[in-house]
Amino acid sequence: MSLPRIENLEFRKVSEKILLVHQKKVPFYFSCCDGLIILPKRDRNKNSIALDLNIEPNLIDKIDALFGPFNNYVSTHGHMDHMAHVHHWEFIGADIYAPKPESAYLLDLRNFYEGFGFNEGLSFSVIEKFAKSNKYHPCKKVIPFGLGASLKFEKLNIETIPLTGHSKGHSGFFLSDEKLIHISCLGFDKPDPEFDGFGPWYGFNECSITQYLKDIDLTEKMFLKRAEYLTSSHAYIVKHPDTTPFIYMREKIKENQFKVDRALSFLKIGKKSEINMDELLELDIFFPKKKLKGFILDLYRFWESKIITKHLERSKTFNLNEGFKSD
Repeated sequence: MSLPRIENLEFRKVSEKILLVHQKKVPFYFSCCDGLIILPKRDRNKNSIALDLNIEPNLIDKIDALFGPFNNYVSTHGHMDHMAHVHHWEFIGADIYAPKPESAYLLDLRNFYEGFGFNEGLSFSVIEKFAKSNKYHPCKKVIPFGLGASLKFEKLNIETIPLTGHSKGHSGFFLSDEKLIHISCLGFDKPDPEFDGFGPWYGFNECSITQYLKDIDLTEKMFLKRAEYLTSSHAYIVKHPDTTPFIYMREKIKENQFKVDRALSFLKIGKKSEINMDELLELDIFFPKKKLKGFILDLYRFWESKIITKHLERSKTFNLNEGFKSD
């Protein structure tokens, strides 16, 4: 099968009946994510299925013209880069499936605001501007599923994998027919092998580094024992038995811990009073906030404070002289 050409889209062949799709240029910071197209296969699925392919509506229309009809769309979780344009898949006739409780975020922006705890530190107007910049529109109807459930479309079975270190509704997928594991936003964010990304994202209260590490272990075992291919929301296709994604994600968490502990050590020099979060945020440990302004600055301060907090909770496991100790 030759790969189609659509301006601003890149198609990558995973297997004979699976395509990974990437939008090259996006309208804003968190507008889009890579996703999968499951093409029709005799005696399995008559129509194409989209998995977590959150791209702009004009591009959805072009994909629908090539591979449609799409009767089903499955989302992995409710972060903005995974839900901004899902409404258009519904518009072209697909039923929308999303994991609990984040299925509700696709229906109402206020659910997204309160569900991720933005209401603890930010006004709703910040999230409204964020949503508008990313061209978010709500869906009319979403079919929720529980993490760990199996979804069946005709004779195609999709196992959902709870990967809750990233968010409480974050789900991976395993397609046994295709021997493919999709880890969504677990933290492998390398568009190509030479690129260095941020790694695992845990910028909300509900996130957990401990759970993240368990999720990485789980997906690594599944990949090595059951899969031939690994895909994710912001990275290249990985083939068995390459363990690069798992090494990368673990190392990124270690690097982040080192950055926070180094910042703490720096601030403690000659200081008698306790260090507060504002002092840590001023150091731009993770994000270049001095270059940001307005609502996007508010968001990055919010996210970075949560990431720092996760590492402060683990600082007792780190010694500046000895390095990392096991948990």
